[in-house]
Amino acid sequence: MACRRRQIDVPNGGGVRPKMNKVVILVIFIAFVCVQCTSATAVDRLYMCNLEGHAGDTITETITLEGTTSSARAGHWYTYYKDIEGGNEARMNITPWITITPKNYTLVTGETKAFTVAIEIPKDAVPALYGATSESANAKGHSDERKTYIIFEDMDASVAEAGGHGLASGLMIPVSVKVLGKPNPLTPIIELIQANIVMIMLLAIIVILLVVLLRRQGGKR
Repeated sequence: MACRRRQIDVPNGGGVRPKMNKVVILVIFIAFVCVQCTSATAVDRLYMCNLEGHAGDTITETITLEGTTSSARAGHWYTYYKDIEGGNEARMNITPWITITPKNYTLVTGETKAFTVAIEIPKDAVPALYGATSESANAKGHSDERKTYIIFEDMDASVAEAGGHGLASGLMIPVSVKVLGKPNPLTPIIELIQANIVMIMLLAIIVILLVVLLRRQGGKR
C-alpha cells in the first residue's frame, strides 16, 4: 500500500531550541506516516496464496472486513498487477481471473462483512504456479515474489457521500494459484475405498466365512 505524505510545519517558538524543534518535527512526522500506513478497516486474511484448482475450475474464497473506527467507512475492492520489466505477465497477471462481490461496501463501527473472491481458472491453463514467482510468496520477506493482488480501499463515509476527496486507506492482499494436472478419473473411487476401508474389510471377512461354511455343509451331504 502506498502511503500519502504531506509536509508538516511546526512553529519555532522563542524558548525552544533548534535541536528540540527537529526532534518534535521528526516525532510528529513519524506518527503521521504510521497513521497513514495503517488501515482503518480490519481484514481477516493478509494472504490468499497457493490456492489449488484444475484448469476450468472456479475457486471460491471468503474474506471478511470489520469496521474499527468511530465513524463509518465507505470503500471498494479492486485487483492489481505489479508489473516488472522482463516478467512473465501471462503467468503472473491473473487479475482477469478474479471477481470480488460485492465490490463496494460501507462499514459502521464494529460491523463485519464477508466478501466472495471467485477465481476462474481458464480451461487452457497448463499446470504451474500463477500470480507469484514462488510458493513462498506468503512468507515474510518475500514481497518481491508477489505479483497479483486484491486491494480494499476505504475512507470516511460522510466525506465520500459529500463527494469529497478524503484520506483513503487500505491493504494489498497477494493472490496466487497452483493449477494442478489433469485429475485421475479413478481418484473418487480410490477416495471412497479409503474412507470405508474398515467396512469393506469386515464385509470381505463375512463373505469368506460364509463361503467356508457353505462348503462344509455341502461336504457333509
